[in-house]
Amino acid sequence: MIKLIADAEKRKKTLFYLTVAAAGILILIFNVLTPMMTDDLFYSTAVSEATSFWDLVMQEYQQYMTWSGRSVSHLLLRCFLRMDKMVFNVANSVVFVLLTLLIYWNVEHKKRYDTPIYILINLLLWIFGVVFRQTVLWETGAFNYLWGSTIIMSFITAYRYGLKHAGELKAPALWAIFMPILGVLAGWCNENTSGGGILMVWICLGIYLYEKRGEVKKIRLWMITGLIGQVIGFLFMILAPGNALRAATKEEEHSGWFAYLSRFQKITLAVRNNFLILLIIGLLLFIVIRYQAESWKAVWNLSRYGILWAFVFLATCYALVLTPEPMPRAYFGAGIFLTTAVTNFFVDVSAKEKIFASLKTGLIATMLLIMFFTYMDSGANLARIYREYNERDIYLTQKAQEGVTDVTVPMLRPDFETKYSDGYNSDIQEDPSYWINVAYASYYGFNTVTGVPREGWTEY
Repeated sequence: MIKLIADAEKRKKTLFYLTVAAAGILILIFNVLTPMMTDDLFYSTAVSEATSFWDLVMQEYQQYMTWSGRSVSHLLLRCFLRMDKMVFNVANSVVFVLLTLLIYWNVEHKKRYDTPIYILINLLLWIFGVVFRQTVLWETGAFNYLWGSTIIMSFITAYRYGLKHAGELKAPALWAIFMPILGVLAGWCNENTSGGGILMVWICLGIYLYEKRGEVKKIRLWMITGLIGQVIGFLFMILAPGNALRAATKEEEHSGWFAYLSRFQKITLAVRNNFLILLIIGLLLFIVIRYQAESWKAVWNLSRYGILWAFVFLATCYALVLTPEPMPRAYFGAGIFLTTAVTNFFVDVSAKEKIFASLKTGLIATMLLIMFFTYMDSGANLARIYREYNERDIYLTQKAQEGVTDVTVPMLRPDFETKYSDGYNSDIQEDPSYWINVAYASYYGFNTVTGVPREGWTEY
């Protein structure tokens, strides 16, 4: 009997690790099929002028003073742009898998090696990840959003782990050193998502102190230094002179309180557009939990972390009321928090009754079927787009070597668009002064790059 249990546990472990490996392979394929685009070209041009790591640091300092405070993400970007794109493809796939595991580790009450829950997390990210093509696959966007969210979730996960095992942690002195370093990085990633991370850590610490009230030495040094580091990193980011300069260039239709009301309305519409289906799924799961529980107190005891992640999601979204015109991809980190909340609710729905067990299994199976067809179709279109980008890259490289100063290249063929590629939004235009055309010209060393319709193009 003991051997059968051990064999079953081993099979579960093997299946879980195979699923994690499959998740890495699937995202790697899409990373490989995503070419360099837009800001990648601008940054690559600047990076090519650097002769040392210190030059990259000084480039980032210049950007900190004139444009953006996201120095951690952008410095990582500059370093990877010095390498072959395949290095980024592999590293980005590893980071994506790490993010899925971080979400998994923040799900309470799951089983050991819970493969269905891990599959669900991947499906939620692939299907509902905000502007996935820009926040996960596009190199510049990935460092700002995927990598930033992963660093933030890493700190939250480590902090929560430390709180759960506060009395049994080995090398507490190392924790007191390591946590503020990770905290600074987590606070210095992304304005609203880092703010949401700080809020979640505050809440977790508050719950810990409340539950440990009356106990001696309940506070550990790393709890304080880690949180201080997170706040310091956040302040370094939001107080960057470049943020103030950039904000001064933005104009709004309204001013005063009307401006904030207008922003609130826009954020609400963005929440609806980005998360409506995911919110519906989470709400339905929460309603089931309420009906299965005996009281609201029982609901809180069972699903408080799902509730807290949902609260942090809302706070992260509506913190954008402080920003005149946030980009759609600014909601990516909030989506990570919501995904964590929904997965917690999913686990907390009791499957003792067959109807709920079948509904939970059916939800995963249905999403898996949808994602299978979506992945196959989008993968084919990604390959077509990549082929056209690659053909154009070879042609432009050849013309640059020939010393041509003004070059004409074809735009993408129509009909290959997919939600997993930003190729069409990042394509050149017929106007050589268009900013993407200028990026190509700067990257390859031309005076001008002009786009023409692909139909009728015969150069290659």
